[in-house]
Amino acid sequence: MRFLKNIFLLLLVIIVIAAIYLATLDGSYDVVRTRMIKADQSVVFNDLNDYKNWEEWGPWYETDSTIRVQYADVSSGTGAAYSWTSDIEGGGRMKTNAVAEPDRLDQEIVFETPFGDMGSDVYWILKKKKEGTELTWGIKGEMPFISRFMASGMEEQLGPMQERGLELFDENLQRKLQVYTIDSLGIVDYSGGFYLYVSTSTKINNMALKQKEMIAAVEDYVSKNNVRSTGSAFTIYHKFDQENGTTMFSVGYPVSERIITQGSDILTGFMERGTYSKTLLKGAYVNSQQAWDKAMYHVESLTNYAYDENGEPFEIYVNNPSNTPNPAALLTEIYIPVKPVKINRESIMN
Repeated sequence: MRFLKNIFLLLLVIIVIAAIYLATLDGSYDVVRTRMIKADQSVVFNDLNDYKNWEEWGPWYETDSTIRVQYADVSSGTGAAYSWTSDIEGGGRMKTNAVAEPDRLDQEIVFETPFGDMGSDVYWILKKKKEGTELTWGIKGEMPFISRFMASGMEEQLGPMQERGLELFDENLQRKLQVYTIDSLGIVDYSGGFYLYVSTSTKINNMALKQKEMIAAVEDYVSKNNVRSTGSAFTIYHKFDQENGTTMFSVGYPVSERIITQGSDILTGFMERGTYSKTLLKGAYVNSQQAWDKAMYHVESLTNYAYDENGEPFEIYVNNPSNTPNPAALLTEIYIPVKPVKINRESIMN
């Protein structure tokens, strides 16, 4: 009996010592990895924001072929969620709790284990850099009291997985950016019409950023004033000085009627009906220069039409990164004004 009592006391002492030891440990962890992605911040954000894209680069798919994924009704933005099951690793779920586009995503991941659910906070931080986008992937949490000693090993356990994930994400995104097609669709008669717009002059290398800001401004006006748009956003190029690196352009949305915009920076314009050479770019906006070069080459190759210097070229964004996360699926229509060429019949006959 005394022997059992001594064993009990020994076990009690061990438990107390273990509890004291665990109390001295920091059970928190915050594992962070960063990679420079050579792509625009909005492109990186939009691809990352949609859980359905994760199947293309998730590092866990390399080691577990039994993963089966089920998506919620919403797969991107705040409230987006998905769950998974696995014959090897078990199941789990993930949810996006907060979005600060295009700078940050905050998510929660929960692993279902025999000992209960284990959750961690996941965060993504995107910073615009000269080279592209600095993408940071962080996973943090607090280990249960009894397993605090495992917190120190999370760096070794999660770090390599994050590094591989960022590598695969980068490779997958670069493949998408390189997939594009450019097709000349011939001569079209564009009907024109009223549109709401804002204009600016800027350096060519600052044009993309200005376009985003201007599109957002017109969209905000349209939304707040319940204006019915009749088409997609577009850019009209008034001047493009390649030698001095400057441009003047307008960004707008087509509307069905003339709208009075007193007290606003948003103006109403009217585009006359005209004849244009139309070119379609399917792919990321980084391929726009190649599309414009091909469009201009096509115009120069025409025999019955020539470039109309009195007109203004424009491009229409059929869809956009907010509703088309895959850059390879973006559609841009390019319109270059042309006019019929008068053929001298006498010179032909001679």
